[in-house]
Amino acid sequence: MRIRFPAAALGLVTLGILAFAAPLSAEPTARSPIRHVIVVIGENVSFDALFATYAPPAAGVSVRNLLSEGIVLADGQPGPNYARAVQYEYTSTSEYYTLRLEPQAPYARLPQPTLAGVHDPVTLAAVGAIPDPRFATLAANGPFQITRFAKYGDAFGFETGDPVHRFFQMWQQTGGDNHDLGHYAWVASSTGRGGDTHGTTPQATGQGGELMGFFNMQSGDAPYFRELAEHYALSDNYHQAIMGGTGANFFALATGDVATYNTKGARAVPPARQIEDPSPAPGTANFYVHDGYAGGSWVNCSDASAAGVAPILTVLATLRRDSNCAPKTYYLVNNYNPPFTADGRAVALGPDLAVYPPQSMPNVGTLLETAGLSWSWYTGGRDLEDLTPDPLFAAARRGVVAALPATASAAEIDAAAFAKGQDYVYNNIGDPLTAFPAIVGTGTAKRLAGLHAFYAALAAHSLPAVSFVVPKDIDSGHPGYSAPARYEAFVRDLITKVKADPELWRSVAILVTADEGGGYFDSGFIQTLDFFGDGPRIPFLVVSPYARAGFVDHTYADHASVLKFIEYNWRLAPLSRRSRDRLPNPVAAATSPYEPGNAPAIGDLTTLFDFGAAH
Repeated sequence: MRIRFPAAALGLVTLGILAFAAPLSAEPTARSPIRHVIVVIGENVSFDALFATYAPPAAGVSVRNLLSEGIVLADGQPGPNYARAVQYEYTSTSEYYTLRLEPQAPYARLPQPTLAGVHDPVTLAAVGAIPDPRFATLAANGPFQITRFAKYGDAFGFETGDPVHRFFQMWQQTGGDNHDLGHYAWVASSTGRGGDTHGTTPQATGQGGELMGFFNMQSGDAPYFRELAEHYALSDNYHQAIMGGTGANFFALATGDVATYNTKGARAVPPARQIEDPSPAPGTANFYVHDGYAGGSWVNCSDASAAGVAPILTVLATLRRDSNCAPKTYYLVNNYNPPFTADGRAVALGPDLAVYPPQSMPNVGTLLETAGLSWSWYTGGRDLEDLTPDPLFAAARRGVVAALPATASAAEIDAAAFAKGQDYVYNNIGDPLTAFPAIVGTGTAKRLAGLHAFYAALAAHSLPAVSFVVPKDIDSGHPGYSAPARYEAFVRDLITKVKADPELWRSVAILVTADEGGGYFDSGFIQTLDFFGDGPRIPFLVVSPYARAGFVDHTYADHASVLKFIEYNWRLAPLSRRSRDRLPNPVAAATSPYEPGNAPAIGDLTTLFDFGAAH
């Protein structure tokens, strides 16, 4: 999820779009036929939410999802093993945060899904977390097909509510490894987005049963994603790297690590209000004391006495896993805004400002820069050209006209509309390299660009070796203000444009994924790597002439696997001694392909490719 704290106008800055695409002949030689990696990152959908009923057409190819596990049938109705995913109501017998919840009884029916996060496309105002009338007849107490109630489509009006997806909630929902699938709904409805979020109270958490919904490919949902899986390679064991939401997972994709609180580079203690305390508030079963988008998000996980830390450290100790928590260091486990704006201006810090300090750890940008590889991180909404075709920009333009003098020029109207509309379109926490002065304060900042720059480089046959591509918010698939069908349309358009360039297509790997599961239910195993995750499975596709056609890969992977693939392809060293890309490749038994026998371990994605053939 992207938090929508007010942002200042970021200026009508259009970056030079071709100057930073270095001649590929001057770059290091790749180990494989892949000369261009394009990483496309949508938002907030779990593997089971999107691929719940996918059935591989190729003989001998298996997939683990709700259909194959017998939890649901091809028509979306409950299957013979539905009881495995039935949701329970719980009680907590502890006054502290706990992963040991006491089941009471199955829900008779899930709480009615809400319209949390949905915005009016005309006024841009939030509708509010009111019951979604489309789901008034929902009677399920486990997974249910969303499109029995709400149409699958890419137009405005097909959005559904936004499930909670925060760090301590997700740990509590999964227990770390997802061994008990019955916790999801109760944790979400008892905590919501946290009491530090405006409007969230123990009596009105704003969450219903929306997180148990799934789309059904067998009945025609997500047809292009299904087509990609059938013709290219799909992973059914790729995971969000961090428990929780968008900010931490985009940061992990860029660093294999977690942001830390610091003052001028030295570790420091955050304001008290911003430190997490997921203990149940007095008089509540599970409503966290200090948690939410305007408050609790920092954790000193080296301190077993800190709120919420001990239960997770106990899990790690049982598995003999290192926490990866440095002494006296506070880590950001939920969404805060980056410390610089898109045009490089510093953002103020403070106890009432959800902004994290500048960061200095190794990252993919400095890695590629040092190696002499061209790269860019393209984020939709960075410049005016990204916004002008957007329906939300038209709404923003209408809204500012009345506030401007009648003599205002078209350019002045556009500037005011950009300042207003960008906050609804630009995914600032999906642009994590804006956190690094080593990039923002240097000429390398030109590598951070908008989608207009990506498509211009593509048309000019000057795409860099590595491209990270983040859609505009409304095209991201994020529930609330987008829908998976809009992300699907974005991916289709991008792949069509890439394939239209035969030379590029012969040397490209397009990696299509999401930042995190959005709090949606998923039935897959989770490998506990350290204090921060992994989290649940998310979709991951490799689209390339060298992808193993129709293959479903079971090798365990997460966002660090993208870093490992880039490092493998160009013979680069891991980012650091603590980043996840340092972990070995999994070794798993044929009888248990999803669980690495040498855990903790993360794949490098090469198992999804056949570099000896192209199609």
